[in-house]
Amino acid sequence: MELCRNSRKLQRDWTGSDREEELSLPDLQPHYEKEFRCIGPECEDLCCRTWNVYFDKATYEKYQAISQLRSVAEQHLVRIQDAVTDSRYAQLVFPAPSHTCPFLTTERWCSVHRDFGPAYLSPICHSYPRVQEPLNGMTAKPLHLSCPEAARLVLFQKNLVPVERNDADDRPRYQRFLRKADQSAKTNGNPQKHYSDVQTFSLLLIHDRAYPLWQRLFLLGMFSRRISEVFTANDWAYLPGLLAEFAEIVKLNRLGASMEGIPVQTAAQLAAVVEVAHRLQNRNTWFVRMQECIQDFIRGIRYDANLPMEAMAPAYAEAHDRYYRPFVEQHPSIMENYLSNYIFRTQFPRGPIPPGEPNTPLTSYFLMCLQYAMIKGLLIGMAGHYREQFGAEHVVKLVQSFSKMVEHSSEFLRGLKLDLASPSGMALLLKN
Repeated sequence: MELCRNSRKLQRDWTGSDREEELSLPDLQPHYEKEFRCIGPECEDLCCRTWNVYFDKATYEKYQAISQLRSVAEQHLVRIQDAVTDSRYAQLVFPAPSHTCPFLTTERWCSVHRDFGPAYLSPICHSYPRVQEPLNGMTAKPLHLSCPEAARLVLFQKNLVPVERNDADDRPRYQRFLRKADQSAKTNGNPQKHYSDVQTFSLLLIHDRAYPLWQRLFLLGMFSRRISEVFTANDWAYLPGLLAEFAEIVKLNRLGASMEGIPVQTAAQLAAVVEVAHRLQNRNTWFVRMQECIQDFIRGIRYDANLPMEAMAPAYAEAHDRYYRPFVEQHPSIMENYLSNYIFRTQFPRGPIPPGEPNTPLTSYFLMCLQYAMIKGLLIGMAGHYREQFGAEHVVKLVQSFSKMVEHSSEFLRGLKLDLASPSGMALLLKN
């Protein structure tokens, strides 16, 4: 795996004080997209189905100029009336009932790519599963985990984000933020540097194994709440001091005792996961893999619609303690990698946010945390079903299926009424 070669090492000087060279977002970004290769017919799912596939004007005109492509395009490519830009000039209409791309061969290869090359693909088909949107300050492109091969590549990388680890003291990484306490943020009209600092701190915190993962996310939630005030007011002068304050909180474990004292709310957490499972189950039925995962979850928690959640909570807790937790303890990077890829893919703390919703670091955090908690909860139920046989293939199947249904539809989670606005609400979803 080719990681960023210029990552800085965290060191201690001879006086025993922490010292760290400048560590920035480009130092942490992974380069895993360079290793991605489509496996075509060997893939267990099909990306050439149910997407919103748009064609730019230049590609559309290429299809009109070639008879082999024009005959299919005339049936399935529809011009967008009053298109605002040339980038969304036409849309591909998938034929019913298969909802499968008309350019796909019976061997599950793209006939356009095979016969004419990648230059004739639509922009989304050319780049997927790489994220299309420009990412400021980054040269690497994150991957959409809705592709099974991308999910495998991302989730099981041991060093997805090149963070140095020190078993004796894994927190010199925060030293650069502690030094910011006496600095003043320059407001030059370009907030990108401030977003990068927040994103860097978030990534370092996600990979700080001195804390259980749920506590890292809890701390990130407290941090997101505070920086939302700064971002909303556009008052960047407070950001260096805020970064220094939370770097000290994390480094000195000042909230450790408070977090340990938060009670586990198994029944309430299970109720939230079951609500999402029902919503997924009632969604598009052609997402067969997701439906199979839900059935595994239901069997694993011994679900019975006639019983209260309290009656099913013991099975959920047993599945977590006996089957899920041992697996993730053997593979601690899996969920760290999911969160890191999410941070890169969505440019956290900016979004994505459903249209009409406020876009703040706190709402971005809620959306990320909710999706993480739902994936974890569904995996716990699946682990309860497969028991000792629970393994990597089940994780890939669930994460990929969930990403395909949810992360490509910003509207899905809007209707969920979960209390995440308080520390107890965050802990409800995070702590097991």
